[in-house]
Amino acid sequence: MRLNKYLAENGVASRRQADELIRQGKVKVNNVIVKEMGVKIDPDKDEVVYQGQKLEPKAKDIIYIFNKPKGVVTTVDDPEGRKTVIDFMPKGPRVYPCGRLDVETMGLVILTNNGELCYQLTHPKFEHEKEYVVEGTSHSTEAAIKILQAGVVLPDGPVKIHSLNIIKRSGKKVKFNLVIHEGRNRIVRRMCAKAGIEVINLTRIRVGKYELGDLAPGEYKVIE
Repeated sequence: MRLNKYLAENGVASRRQADELIRQGKVKVNNVIVKEMGVKIDPDKDEVVYQGQKLEPKAKDIIYIFNKPKGVVTTVDDPEGRKTVIDFMPKGPRVYPCGRLDVETMGLVILTNNGELCYQLTHPKFEHEKEYVVEGTSHSTEAAIKILQAGVVLPDGPVKIHSLNIIKRSGKKVKFNLVIHEGRNRIVRRMCAKAGIEVINLTRIRVGKYELGDLAPGEYKVIE
């Protein structure tokens, strides 16, 4: 079995994140630091250690959906001492977030110990829909919405919107539902800025088949 897959299956990180941990020399196999990609191990014979702890057999798969409040970071830990999504989770089994929301964005974060699921939810090739509710202001909400509907071009490439539905519009204020297939860094905020919309609140309510539902901010639930 490839080392990155073994790390993912044991809840350390997704495969892509595991590759980075290996590059950084944070993983030992049989007491030797491994930095090469594609290394294979025998889970029944080889000892794999990450951050000083020997990895045990994979725990039962668990999936949480969490309503991230503003000010909470979507990481396992934070050097600035801010609250992370992990602070809201049970002590075990160990899980990690699939993808990120920026600190000011609210809503759905999926956390799991299933590396394969996390890989499928975050890799662009699977094109899972991501649904958001945007609240903002603009000098011309009608013109701004038309720009978004036509598709915008960002410095890292064009973005195509799957759907956009206005929930409420009054004067300079607008609230709308937005569905895209991409998950680039701060992509919705950057799209809105390009269209001339200043975002007041941004909430992710769905990723693929996983929906936020009526979860209150700071609450989570287990998905069977």
